[in-house]
Amino acid sequence: FDELLPENIKKVNTRHQHTSCVTMSPTIENPDLTATLINDVDVEIPEDLGSWTTGEKQPNHFRDVMWGVLFYGQVVVIAAMGFAWGLPALNEHIDYNVDEDDVTNFKGIMYLCLIAGGCGIAVSAVSLTLMTMFPTFLIQFALIFSVAMSLVSGIGAAVMGNVAGAVIGILFFFIGACYACLVWRRIPFAATNLETALTAVKKNWGLNLVAYFLVLLAFAYSMIWALTFIGVYYRSADCDEGICTGTVNAGYVFLLFLAFFWSQQVIQNTTHVTVAGTVGTWWFDPLEASSCCSKGVGDSFFRATTFSFGSICLGSLLVAIIHSLRVLVQQARSEQDGILLCCVECLLGCIESIMEYFNKWAYIYVGLYGYSYCEAGKNVMTLFEERGWTTIITDDLIYNTLSLMSLVLGILTGALGLLVADVAKDWFTGIKDLGAFAFL
Repeated sequence: FDELLPENIKKVNTRHQHTSCVTMSPTIENPDLTATLINDVDVEIPEDLGSWTTGEKQPNHFRDVMWGVLFYGQVVVIAAMGFAWGLPALNEHIDYNVDEDDVTNFKGIMYLCLIAGGCGIAVSAVSLTLMTMFPTFLIQFALIFSVAMSLVSGIGAAVMGNVAGAVIGILFFFIGACYACLVWRRIPFAATNLETALTAVKKNWGLNLVAYFLVLLAFAYSMIWALTFIGVYYRSADCDEGICTGTVNAGYVFLLFLAFFWSQQVIQNTTHVTVAGTVGTWWFDPLEASSCCSKGVGDSFFRATTFSFGSICLGSLLVAIIHSLRVLVQQARSEQDGILLCCVECLLGCIESIMEYFNKWAYIYVGLYGYSYCEAGKNVMTLFEERGWTTIITDDLIYNTLSLMSLVLGILTGALGLLVADVAKDWFTGIKDLGAFAFL
């Protein structure tokens, strides 16, 4: 929402282009609804703010309906296959007296997923609190950390004798260092954006309930999808009496991962659209969105799951297709690596990153104004044309912080997986490379 922020920054010293930053909701007649107050912070207002065109609220009606129907269709198919094929396969090893070392104990996998999911929820709550308390420090630390990791990778490659990797690592280190020096003055501005957003979340704690509900929904879907994968694996990999000797067809793998990534993207983007709508309501009409389960939260969640759900499904499907193709390429590289497959994977990774970044902005327009996916995309392109690098740099600084917190979350969850695998080895009979599996 940094496109909305500059209009509301007060006490601007036009001679030096600095501000003692006071960011507040537009209804300044209600001082109790002040979003956040940061005294004596030297925030430089970017000179290239330019001008831009804000969106217009759209009438409430269903958009991109076909994609929503298609999404619900695949959920029904996955659930039906999971219960029809997955449950019998999951219990098959109980019905046969075979060597336990040869049988893949899928129940252990389910237990591990349950434990890791609970850990992820707890760590996510802690990370939200830390970002609220130390936004500037975390942005600075994340920026320095990303630059330092380039240097570490370059030194590591040099130690291993990889000259090309060392050169690339050192090159990215110098580029990152120059970038950090150039954008360092923007950190207070980015921190204000981050703190403003987190303040809006604190004012509307119902968003956390929505987020946790959708996380649990994603977790439940993952369990059902895992059952489906097990069932398909048993039916296509020549499994008999708990022992599998074949491999799964690549077409089945693609379709299964397409369904999984699509569903995860839809759930994630539903949260994104709900938050965007709630924060937009809080910004322009604080009385509607300043309590735990405010009207702003309820209305935004309702729109995200009804009128705008088809738009969410469409954008999510595009990312899911690219991600699924990357999985196939990675699988092919594991069997027979080559420069061509490496280039294809790199290209797909770049396209996926661009699509995810584009979707992040498009869904803000969907949440704020109720646009269809294509209309929101046009508004995003207009925003980038008018705002240029200011929007991207500010967003990148915040994204680095969120990525760092996600990295910490992943490491802690993976470490817990290793601990569980070490303590309860009897849960994971028949699984090769148990340590790597448990961490992932």
